[in-house]
Amino acid sequence: MGFGDFLAKRFQKSIEKNLKKSQLSEENISEALREIRLSLLEADVNIDVVKKIIAAIKEKSIGGFIEEGVRADQQMVKIVHEELINVLGKEKSELNISRKPSPIMMVGLQGAGKTTTVAKLTNLLKKQGKKVLMVALDIYRPGAIDQLVELATKNKFDVFEKGKQDPTKTAKEAMKYAEDNKYDVVLLDTAGRLQIDKQLMNELKEIKKITSPTEIILTVDGMTGQDIINVATEFNSTLKITGVIVTKLDGDARGGATLSISYVTKVPIKFIGEGEGIEALSEFYPKRIADRIMGFGDVETLFEKATKQVDQRTMEKTMRRMMQGLFDLEDLKNQMGQLANMGNLGGLMKMMPGLNGKVSEEQIISAQVKLKNAEYLMDSMTLKERRDPKLLKSLNRKKRVIKGSGRSEKEFNELINQFEKSKKQALEMAKMFKSGRMPNMANFGK
Repeated sequence: MGFGDFLAKRFQKSIEKNLKKSQLSEENISEALREIRLSLLEADVNIDVVKKIIAAIKEKSIGGFIEEGVRADQQMVKIVHEELINVLGKEKSELNISRKPSPIMMVGLQGAGKTTTVAKLTNLLKKQGKKVLMVALDIYRPGAIDQLVELATKNKFDVFEKGKQDPTKTAKEAMKYAEDNKYDVVLLDTAGRLQIDKQLMNELKEIKKITSPTEIILTVDGMTGQDIINVATEFNSTLKITGVIVTKLDGDARGGATLSISYVTKVPIKFIGEGEGIEALSEFYPKRIADRIMGFGDVETLFEKATKQVDQRTMEKTMRRMMQGLFDLEDLKNQMGQLANMGNLGGLMKMMPGLNGKVSEEQIISAQVKLKNAEYLMDSMTLKERRDPKLLKSLNRKKRVIKGSGRSEKEFNELINQFEKSKKQALEMAKMFKSGRMPNMANFGK
């Protein structure tokens, strides 16, 4: 369970349970504050930050004016939400790429996902129209240079590497190459260690001196817990980092330490990684994360993902076919592919208003398994069968698909039944629209 849904459940329950009176007083908010405090500590938020959050909420709550038409618990939710935004950094922090080329030093300990993050950031910047050069400077970790080269080859990115040559010399040569070839951004993938040591810091300071970076970004592992604050503090004291990227926030990390980084170090979080794919890097918006934590969803990020990842023409064509009663299994397969491009299903559900904290991890896992099973089954069908699902009534075809997919007859029947049901509902909806009536959405999906 990620930190957003973990806190969403706890916050909403504690506030609703304890604040049923008409005004906020020290007496009736004390239990809610106690549970909020425990929720933050269990989510791995730094204890000093927790104390400051609780003190600020208490100060704003007690004797506070309850707005007309607003309940005490709703007022408290608003206060907690505002304080979370304050802790997370208030405003989105833009990447400084004011020079050409703009060098960005990527630093961090081994295992935080720095090299993969370099490729993800390259992908994001290229989509913004920037010409980006990745530079391999980690000559110590076995396979580090090969990993960056492989990512570059796979995604058609530009990479500069000089094998085991001294990293400071390579950095200098890379900057000259970037200048000569008119690159906009140079991402310097520096060496990491299992822990911070003097040799590493001296090398990083030398690379900083040679390249004069516009940004020094620290990559930290969101699953590490409180230690990421210590890591951020140490790197900051030596290098004066300008931003942080938090990785692995899509798994079991409660990630509360993420809430603490900006507050403790005064360094903004620039991006968060929520998956393994090259697209799984998002710009960090404090308000949007606060919305997720409070269970409000994150419609803005969801819309952005849809805009960037979904093929508009394909979706429009699919919708037209649905309204015309022509929807088939090939359309369903394409639709599922578009959904997969947007990211992890659990992460998407957390962005939907009212769902964060309301849908259990078991329900999300079950939905993901069903989607994967449907994918296996449809991959085992021929294009002709997907275009004309009636062919699958043939016992031989059905057996072949089941055997080829490794799924059961029950799972095959569930897919076909759900498809037929969805197709029927789409037709009913189309008829209502054509007749000028609005469909009762409560009846759909049942």
